[in-house]
Amino acid sequence: MSTKEILSKLKPVTLSLDEKLISKDLKDAIPHLKKAMDALNRIYLKQQDEKLPELYDKTMQGTDETLKDFFRAFNGPWNTLENYVSILPETENRRPGCSFYPEDFDKKDFEKFTSTLSKADQDRFLDHYTVVRKKAPGAYEAIPYHKYYEKDLKVLASHLEKASEIIKHPELKEFLKERAATLLTGDYRTSDSTWVKLKKTPLELIMGPFEVYDDAALGIKASYESMLMVVDQEKGAALSTIEQNIKHLADYIPLPHGSKAAVGGLAPITVVHEIYGTGEAAAGINASAFNLPNDPWVRKNVGWKQVMIYNIMQAKFENCTRRIAQKLVEGGDETRFESYFFTVLLHEVSHGLGPAYRQNGEPVSKCMGPQYTPVEEAKADIGALYILLKCGDQYGIPRFAPEVLLKSFLAGLFRSIRFGLHEAHGAANIVQFNWFMEHGTIEVKSDGRFVAKPHGLEKTTYELLEKLATLEASATPEEAKAFLERYAKPTPVIEKAIASLSDIPVDIRVTWPDL
Repeated sequence: MSTKEILSKLKPVTLSLDEKLISKDLKDAIPHLKKAMDALNRIYLKQQDEKLPELYDKTMQGTDETLKDFFRAFNGPWNTLENYVSILPETENRRPGCSFYPEDFDKKDFEKFTSTLSKADQDRFLDHYTVVRKKAPGAYEAIPYHKYYEKDLKVLASHLEKASEIIKHPELKEFLKERAATLLTGDYRTSDSTWVKLKKTPLELIMGPFEVYDDAALGIKASYESMLMVVDQEKGAALSTIEQNIKHLADYIPLPHGSKAAVGGLAPITVVHEIYGTGEAAAGINASAFNLPNDPWVRKNVGWKQVMIYNIMQAKFENCTRRIAQKLVEGGDETRFESYFFTVLLHEVSHGLGPAYRQNGEPVSKCMGPQYTPVEEAKADIGALYILLKCGDQYGIPRFAPEVLLKSFLAGLFRSIRFGLHEAHGAANIVQFNWFMEHGTIEVKSDGRFVAKPHGLEKTTYELLEKLATLEASATPEEAKAFLERYAKPTPVIEKAIASLSDIPVDIRVTWPDL
């Protein structure tokens, strides 16, 4: 597939912003924040491949505008929609372990080495925030991110400090100073906790290593990402009732086999408009919402924050989800942005509910390896649907007819499946689709369109939610893998449906507001 053909799968969207939402001091600080985010992007490129920053610069200095557009969209030469295949003949496909591990990384050799270490030393190697390098044959060292990427982090921190000098909002000012300092020391927990506690700030900024999606070798190393967002206080205030009732919603997500949740004291919901993104957050598919931080300690002792990116959500819905529903789902014209919005919102809420620790106290994410992310994404999806079915007209959640919910949900599944089986959200959605097909909740017509069968939807949804929670609470990596091999497999029905969507964008490709 040519570079132009790949880019054609992403609909160009130019984002705008009502500048009344930004005060003069914020506008003056934004250039420094962007420079900090660009410095973070250099780190992300190095995490993908140590040679990538040089290749990125060479590409941007060249004359091939299509290639430049590809690098801007995917943050490198790899097609994230097709298992990270390189579009450049001279560049190999992206390694499963990226540059988190040595180029010749051998998982069995590494596991043999770590098995001889003390628990404390093992934890250093399996930490989310260390780079693994080979010292000698059969011997490795674990280098903390803040030391390995120190030079770039100092540039990043200097720009955050300059922005903090301009910004007047006292809490935001102090947070930027603290984030700059903690990125240099590796004390992510302190500033993550501060970020969760921030309320009614005019900007939201996430910056640091968070998600482990890129680590296809062991599923534990976190990629750097950053997003700069303007807060919409009016839209966020409308969701305050849901925020106040998170602990009630937690009762709807099972905790099997003595597992424990990480429900902390805070779970603020913020509605924002994104104005810039770099790192893992700008590598192919832009998030429409997120739930951070991932640190189980912070989630348990402080809480977490759910951030709804309104302008990205609207663009994805209008250009992708609505059109998929109209083409593939009988009665798809009934799909509405409101049901989509609350499904995404409760997906993020559900990430904070259910098993976070096993009975022995070990974090679920570390117990499951690479299988964790697709299982967790499926759990968050199906948890959102179950809460919508059970809690309509309660806790600030509107009521939607089960048939309307199922049609919207089905269109959303196909939108994410198109991201690719290798991608956690894509695999998670194939799991749900196959489960619903197996249980008769959806049926396929002779013309390839799907009929929603909402009878028994609540029971079928809960059975899948319980299965996913049980996997998180007790499954070995092999047991979780066996489940995914059964359900996360694209069937001929799925492949035919996906093929019929070739005239609809897979996702959007944003141009940020000119601020």
